[in-house]
Amino acid sequence: MNMARTLTNGNDHVRKEPANTHDQLVPSPYQSTGLMLFNTTGQLLFMNREAKTYLAQLDPCTENSRDTIPKDVLRVVSEMISRVPFCKHPKDFESILVERLCVESDQRFLLRGLYAADPQFIQRSQVLIVIERLNQTLHCPDAKTQQLYHLTEREQMVIMYMLLGFTNKEIANRLHLSEYTVKEHVKRMMHKTYTNTRTGLLARVCFSHPLEDL
Repeated sequence: MNMARTLTNGNDHVRKEPANTHDQLVPSPYQSTGLMLFNTTGQLLFMNREAKTYLAQLDPCTENSRDTIPKDVLRVVSEMISRVPFCKHPKDFESILVERLCVESDQRFLLRGLYAADPQFIQRSQVLIVIERLNQTLHCPDAKTQQLYHLTEREQMVIMYMLLGFTNKEIANRLHLSEYTVKEHVKRMMHKTYTNTRTGLLARVCFSHPLEDL
């Protein structure tokens, strides 16, 4: 399998890394992409250099051990594998996408789980884990801010997509939620942060204004 090729799944994709970094004319919210490949029993088949670097940052214990996978990655893999019994045709895999936002020492990683389906044998389909580190220019809420406003993991994901310019409908599609549920998440976060606009919400959680200044 050529892991560098572009994989398309609706609006989701694994970008092919350019041969020359000077070819990147438009700044990306992500840095280089880590790739891991598992079979449907959870066995690690492949891991590129970037993935190994990111795993060590997510969990220092993995730095010198290929067999130790951080729990956040394992959760994504397990959730992907749990959906296999419901897939009766290779096309059934196309709609499956699991995403998880991880924060470690003020570094933010986006984990994506997709399927590399075998058109002939479902049993040979493989789980592709994409690991991307978010650039600090996104001003994502840090751990202190998350604790201050009691943001849930789901709310952090919604905030991240809002920062990337996604609409409520687009966020709903990415998180497999209804648009109404996304709106409710936004309302709850506004209540928690004492704001009443999307712009005010993003400013509050991203620039960590303390409550006493409100």
